Amino acid sequence: MSDSNQGREERRPIIIKGIRRDLNYSEIAAQAGVNRWVILSDLRYMKYNGDPDFKQAQIARNKIRAEKRSHIAREKTHVKQDERFQRMMGMTIQEKTFRNMIDFYKPELLKILRSSDQNAAIMKLSRNVRKTLILNGVITYGRNHREIASDALEYLAIA
Repeated sequence: MSDSNQGREERRPIIIKGIRRDLNYSEIAAQAGVNRWVILSDLRYMKYNGDPDFKQAQIARNKIRAEKRSHIAREKTHVKQDERFQRMMGMTIQEKTFRNMIDFYKPELLKILRSSDQNAAIMKLSRNVRKTLILNGVITYGRNHREIASDALEYLAIA
């Protein structure tokens, strides 16, 4: 075995352990006492040869990264505000927006329900109103098949 392969075999467990702990390549190189480019070369070698420990280390790293992302997402201000709104109102902001849209556009929606062709009645609405109703899930969107969503029909029956 050549000197580079001996060094590669000595660095392999350090690299695997560093990847499992989600260290960046510079930190792994510092632990191994080599240049970062040597670590990158070793990584390419392991990837090319299909090293099973390397694959397992990547899976472990991806789990750690997913946990970090979810933790960061939970700490964002808008997530906390959504949770607070849900505790106060008993519904999410999206549900409240959906209900507000139905209440605001109730005359138009009832007119659509009374018509024989819902698609034609929806097309008579202004483009901005259609876009708003589609974006809030009040109207389903199809090429020539637009209708009031089932959730909206249920809410209209309740209201």
